[in-house]
Amino acid sequence: MKLSHSYKIIVTAAALIFAGAPTISAAQSDAGPYIVMIGTPASGKSVNSELISKTYDIPWVNVREKLLAEVKRESKKGRSTAAMAHKRGAASSKRKQSYKAAVAKLEAGELINDDSLNALVASEILSPKASGGFILDGYPMTVDQAEFLDSILELRQMIPLTVIYLNIPDEVALQRMKERGRSDDKRDIGKDRLRIFNSMIGPLVDYYGEEIVNEIDATKSKAEIAAEIANILGE
Repeated sequence: MKLSHSYKIIVTAAALIFAGAPTISAAQSDAGPYIVMIGTPASGKSVNSELISKTYDIPWVNVREKLLAEVKRESKKGRSTAAMAHKRGAASSKRKQSYKAAVAKLEAGELINDDSLNALVASEILSPKASGGFILDGYPMTVDQAEFLDSILELRQMIPLTVIYLNIPDEVALQRMKERGRSDDKRDIGKDRLRIFNSMIGPLVDYYGEEIVNEIDATKSKAEIAAEIANILGE
């Protein structure tokens, strides 16, 4: 069931308060591009997101890297003076624990689906630097998150949304994960991550629909994929 319009407004506002996000007004919002990159681990999301970010001069919101950065930032806050820490209160500690839990789930190959992730994304895409467009890498992962994202896009008139789906066979993804050797890519964890992501991608594709989802064969060469993306984005 889709969220009601009034509920969307409530959860979006709550997330922004939680995140302490600087926001842009609808009048400041340009025509994008506003892009979501979906696909399993090792499908090439980050490589192609970075390319799009540089081509269009728009922020690349790599959710994994943002979570790691937030953990470091909140930890640094925790080492500040006692007076400053008291002034910040419990909110900073809550954010730190939420982000640390999210990173732990990433490292274990588990799905992240909590309010802290929504708040982090809201903070990024509603900042002034994203007023002219953005590319989301690693979010949304669930239909609930997609609905939350839609509520933000609707409230800030950030339309249209372009979804790029990098489709890749599991065996190819596992080989790529083995070659890049990240801690969350160990074979057993890698298989679990693929299973989780595969279970999420189908519903996401159905949610957005064929008119919005642009599927690309991610086994193609980098040049071929880049050319397809350029065609999708009207280059």
